[in-house]
Formats: sequence, structure tokens, C-alpha cells
Amino acid sequence: MVEIVGHRAFKGKYPENTLLAFEKAYAAGADVIETDLQMTSDGVVVVNHDSDTGRMWDKNLVVGESTWEEVKQLRCKENGSLAMMTLKEILTWAVDHPGAKLMLDIKFTNEKIIMIKTFEVMLEVKNDRKFWQEKITWGLWMLDWYDLGIETGILKDFRVIVISLSLDIASQFVKRSLSLNDPHYKLFGISVHFVSSWTSQFRLRLLPLLTANDIKVYLWTVNKPVDFKYLCELPIYGAITDDPVKARKLCESHTGTRTPTSGKNFRVPDMRSVDGIRFHVFLKVYNILCTLLFSKWVHVKLYGWSIAYVIFLFLRIIHFL
Repeated sequence: MVEIVGHRAFKGKYPENTLLAFEKAYAAGADVIETDLQMTSDGVVVVNHDSDTGRMWDKNLVVGESTWEEVKQLRCKENGSLAMMTLKEILTWAVDHPGAKLMLDIKFTNEKIIMIKTFEVMLEVKNDRKFWQEKITWGLWMLDWYDLGIETGILKDFRVIVISLSLDIASQFVKRSLSLNDPHYKLFGISVHFVSSWTSQFRLRLLPLLTANDIKVYLWTVNKPVDFKYLCELPIYGAITDDPVKARKLCESHTGTRTPTSGKNFRVPDMRSVDGIRFHVFLKVYNILCTLLFSKWVHVKLYGWSIAYVIFLFLRIIHFL
């Protein structure tokens, strides 16, 4: 069965990354609850997707430039009874909920010290490394963060995944893991956008390498029935989804059609169908975005803005990311 991962806990129905969303995702039986970490200017690790607070909260602050004293005053726009949680609070919640497992998406906009802070908070909440190894999956975006976790020993025997829009970056993590030849720091999996799994680069080149080395694949953010159909035609380990309840039902409906050992049987939809048009348009957009976002020139700033940043804002609006 596909592992169901609640995206930002239960983003589809409840304010994302809030205690309410965590409680509902847990009650819904999500196998793993995915959440996002930022760090305040005074070193408090908090649970928030964006580097700023304007989208979710009642005042717009840049988390990394604000103190915890400032951030803790914020209230959720959608539900004024909800406040931003600290990592310590959500880990304490996880201790009190025995079946809860967390996937920590550590945003690369933070300083790397957030990795050290995160590990320190784990041990502060419960001084039992093995306990957290069974509870926590670390999600990293940049290869040098993986190296830091290895050098410091923080990542030893934890599940570690690379999160990326780029299959090339995912491949760098895989190659680094294989070069280590160390089971204590072996990459557990990759977490990539669901459209990337439609590419021939993924299915014919990367997937055989992942399968041969028992490296799992997660896809984000999978919500539509047709996308679960495509997912179940591939040996995908986990689906990161806004609605864990709906996702479970959709995966179960495709149980009989799964081909878990190969991507060669993946059926590209006919261009003359509605699904086929969507498929090929999304694939073209994905390839263009990857080309743009990972070109050096798009990161050059003009009047404080870069083309890459504008693209990310656009992606946030259309919920491609």
C-alpha cells in the first residue's frame, strides 16, 4: 500500500500546520504528518511553511527577522483561536500520540543551524535518540545540508529524504548516498513533484537506480483522482496529499492496478483526451520551470527581486508547489 502523508498536516480542510490540522490528520489515520520548519531571529524553531507570515497569520512578519516574542502573538486568519506552534510543542504532541510520525520539511531559506536546533529540541522533549529515529523523517533540499548532518552525526540512523522540484538535485543526493556506502547515513528516499514522475528521465533513468538501491519515492502534492491513477502505475512509496482521507480511498481503489516493480508499464494518456492534454501541458510547464529555476541568471537580483523569486511567487499562487 502507498504510505499516506498529510501535507502540512491536513491542509485540504483545516488551517495548515496548526494543532487542529495535526489532530485531524492523526484522527484520519495519516501514516505520516508532513510539516515545515522555520527559525526566529532568536533561535526558536517554529512550524510554518512560508518564510513570512502574511498568508496565514494576522500580521506579516519575516520569521527569520522576528523574535519568538513577536511571532507568538500572531493568530490564524481563518481561526483566531489558533497560534503558530513551536517545534517543541509539536514534538511534545507527537510523544503524547504514540502512532504519530512526522516528516520535517526544513526550508533551505533558514541558516543551517536550524538542523542542530531541531535535534537539540528532540532530545530536550525526550532524551531518546532511538525513539526519534522511529518517529522522524528529515526532509532536506540542499546537498550541503545532508553533508552537515553526516559530519555532525545528527542524521545517523534517521530516515532522510531529499525534497526537490529537480530530478537532477535528487540524483545528486542519491549519488552522494551511494558513494558513502554507509548504512547509518543511507538516503531513505526522494520527495519530488508528482509531474516529475511522468518524465522519461524519472521512469527510465532514475527509477531503476532507486529501485536497485531500495531508495523510496514520495510524490507531492497529489490530490486529484487521475494523478493517483498515474501514481499507482509506478512503484511509488508515499503520496503527500492535502486530504489524507480522500487519498486513502483513491489509493485503495487502484490497488489491483499497481505495478510495484517497474515504471515501464506506465501509460502515457492520449493527447486527444482531456487528461492527455492536461498531462502534456503540465509536463511541458514542469520542464520549462526546471530549466528556468535552476539557471544561474534567474537568481540575479534587480531592485531586490530576482526572476526566480517571482516564479516562486507565481507557483505559490497557482499551488503548483
